[in-house]
Amino acid sequence: MHTRKLYSGTTELEVSELCLGVMLLGVREDEATSFAILDRFFEAGGRFFDTSNNYGSWGDDPTTAGLSERTLGAWIARRGVADRVVVATKCGAGKIRPDRPLSTTAPTNYEGLAPEVVRRELTGSLERLGLDRVGVYYGHVDDRTRDVTEIADTFSALVEEGLVTVPGLSNTTTWRLAVARRHSADRGRPAFGVWQQQHSAYWPAPGVDTSALVDQDAIDYAAEHPGLTIVSYSPQQAGQLVRPWMGFRDPYDHPGSHQRLRLVHRIAHDLGATANQVVLAWHLAGPRRRLALAAGSSSTPEDQLPVLRAAMLPVIGASSVEQLEEALGAVELHLDEEQLAALDAA
Repeated sequence: MHTRKLYSGTTELEVSELCLGVMLLGVREDEATSFAILDRFFEAGGRFFDTSNNYGSWGDDPTTAGLSERTLGAWIARRGVADRVVVATKCGAGKIRPDRPLSTTAPTNYEGLAPEVVRRELTGSLERLGLDRVGVYYGHVDDRTRDVTEIADTFSALVEEGLVTVPGLSNTTTWRLAVARRHSADRGRPAFGVWQQQHSAYWPAPGVDTSALVDQDAIDYAAEHPGLTIVSYSPQQAGQLVRPWMGFRDPYDHPGSHQRLRLVHRIAHDLGATANQVVLAWHLAGPRRRLALAAGSSSTPEDQLPVLRAAMLPVIGASSVEQLEEALGAVELHLDEEQLAALDAA
């Protein structure tokens, strides 16, 4: 597996080109299965792991919150690999009231991103993970009750104190991320270098809320800012890409998605691959900016315009070693320019 670099100002963080999401490890999957998946990913060269302080807090039992972090931390300790892995975790979407559910609409029950909450939750995550710092720390969901520049300052301070290497945001609109990054850069402070959003083979339906999704504006912004990496979650859409009986998720349920899924399957058939592998390989190549700009001339023929691709790194999920093996196959899959152009087309 190749490596990539994440950036925040002059800071560089080397990670594997695939990130393993461990949301259900230790939560839905038992320890033996979880450790087998983690072992195989590490054996394949995987060094980047994604978790969160609220993974496991789906029900009313407050003791299940943090189970994913605890499982990952136990594996890191038993394998003695703390200095060989990069862990990303998150805060902001933990429960204020443990006895109430989380919701994406008000009242969300989200803990939010007040400075004292961010610091408190990082301390808890470090304890559960058994680490003294994390590679990436995300604001899990945007806190629209706070100025995004305050959120930026909070995360910059954690980097400056040596607790975080690269700060990130998740489920955040392009404009809020852009304001935060500019604010930090203007002050010479560590800026958000990773942006975790949902993305797969599809583009959102017109008119839906895209604050948690990769849309064309997100690709445009990321392609023009090469120091930013989009970390895409749910690229496999929980198996929907390879299970035709499963419906499309609401943000993607429109005719264009059906057309794109057919395209993905055609490319997969031509390459002897799976639809999941094709989508992951496209993410690794980086979706192309919608309108590439010619340097100095608007009369440059379209086929001579520079191709700007957004840096994208997918978070893969697996509930078995067999599922993981399929995803790992994506790193060896080559998509040619014609196939990439077809997938890039809106």
